[in-house]
Amino acid sequence: MKAQLTADIGERHALRLYRILAARTLDAVSAMDGRVVIWYTPPEARAEMERWIGAGWDLRPQASGHQGPRLAAAARAVPRGEKWICICRECPDLSTATIAEADSILDRVPIVLGPTVDGDLYLIGGWSPLPDLFAQPRFSYGTLRATRERLIQLGIPWEELLPLRDLESARDARAAGLLT
Repeated sequence: MKAQLTADIGERHALRLYRILAARTLDAVSAMDGRVVIWYTPPEARAEMERWIGAGWDLRPQASGHQGPRLAAAARAVPRGEKWICICRECPDLSTATIAEADSILDRVPIVLGPTVDGDLYLIGGWSPLPDLFAQPRFSYGTLRATRERLIQLGIPWEELLPLRDLESARDARAAGLLT
């Protein structure tokens, strides 16, 4: 959960909002063709995840470490030659149409980025094997600029989706109509 959101509205309400957004995201991805893998942490939380989101999902524990190694491990799990789209932020306006657009973009270019309005990434996608984008020191989803620079260094073309607002604070939740 987001520290600022939790500080603003309390852990119970922040968890409720997180669950609402997770359910919306799962609805959006389940409407797409393709395999859905849910990466979770901590590794011993599988039973809790199954209770929370239900059985039938491909659940896998995240790798340890900061976000770069976790994303790299997830990307390496994708079979060679397949598309890979990772949704990595809680965005109230994320939709099946947005994910379908990302999928369509990958028919033209090797990488798609979904920027947040504050310069993070809510989505990253590509073809497996992905280039080494996550080896930047302390890669995090907040490295949109660094990811663009790395793609330029590697000479890899990409396209970007429209920016979406992610949920970091009570202000963001109010702007999304999730709090009054």
